[in-house]
This record gives sequence, structure tokens and C-alpha cells, in this order.
Amino acid sequence: MGGSVNMVEETLKLAYGENSELIKDKRIAAVQALSGTGACRLFADFQKRFCPDSQIYIPVPTWANHHNIWRDAHVPQKTFHYYHPQSKGLDFAGLVDDIKNAPNGSFFLLHACAHNPTGVDPSEEQWKEISKKIKEKGHFPFFDMAYQGFASGDPERDAKAIRIFLEDGHLLGIAQSYAKNMGLYGQRVGCLR
Repeated sequence: MGGSVNMVEETLKLAYGENSELIKDKRIAAVQALSGTGACRLFADFQKRFCPDSQIYIPVPTWANHHNIWRDAHVPQKTFHYYHPQSKGLDFAGLVDDIKNAPNGSFFLLHACAHNPTGVDPSEEQWKEISKKIKEKGHFPFFDMAYQGFASGDPERDAKAIRIFLEDGHLLGIAQSYAKNMGLYGQRVGCLR
């Protein structure tokens, strides 16, 4: 039911790092999924079942299927500012305000790297501030990581947002896809953790 144990173990190393204490201590639950879409859907169903009164905040814009996935799981959706069309960059002030104004304990969908569809990502310093604000409000960060290694050419660099949140002590969820970065569209390979 959990899929390939070896695949899941290697996926954890990509997201958390080769020497992650969380991996060594076996403190991560993970299962193979049908690419990133399947991983997101599993998480949306998990959210609905175990946090039935919760909602998910989704960036504007986002990959169109995110809305369908959480809608079909019957999880209420809100949006948060992300892209600033005039500057063609991140609406960092709007994003931080939305994090601050969301009810405590909300779920936030974040793109770990190569934001789809804009390609605009927070800087390392901005990720640190986002992590801090999410932690202050007790929000749950859920990362969709469909482009690790494909965004910058360096899988470690593309996992920086995840590592920042882990260093700050967050519990988090991650949907990992290998469709784009490894060209495994037909195989539908992914992981949820």
C-alpha cells in the first residue's frame, strides 16, 4: 500500500537532505503516490478527514488543478496574494499580510520552487520571514514540490524552502512529483510525506 520502500527512502533524502535527523530517527510518514497530483489529493483527503473544520489557502495564481483537488475533497478554499503583475514579481507584502490575517491553524499551500505558473519564488530571506510568520500563527505549511532540481539545476538549492521550514521546527506536508524533473510523466511517480 505504501509503494516502493526504496523509492520513498530516496525521495525523503531529496527533500530533507542526506543527513536529516528526521530520517535517521524515522519521524517521517511517507507513501508513494500517483505523481504530485495524487500526492496532493491524498493530502487533501487527509486534511478533510483529520481536520474537518479547516481550510486551505492557495496562492493567486497557482496550478489550476490545485483548486479542483481541494474542491473535490470538500476542503474550503481561500486565496492569498502571491504574484504582483505590475512588477512581475512576488507580492511579498500581500503574502505576509494574508498569513497574518488568516485564522490561526490554517493550512497554506506553498510551491517549494519554480512556482507554477509564474516561476517567481521568494528569496531565501523571504522564505525565512514566511516561515516565521506561519509559525507565529500556528499554520500548517503544505509544499507542492514538482520541480526540484529542474528550477535551478541543483536539487539541494531547490529544496531550500523545505529546509528552512524544517530548521524552524515546522510540521509540514510535501507532495513530490517526478514528472517534470525526471521526465516520468507516463509512470506517474510521486510521494506524499
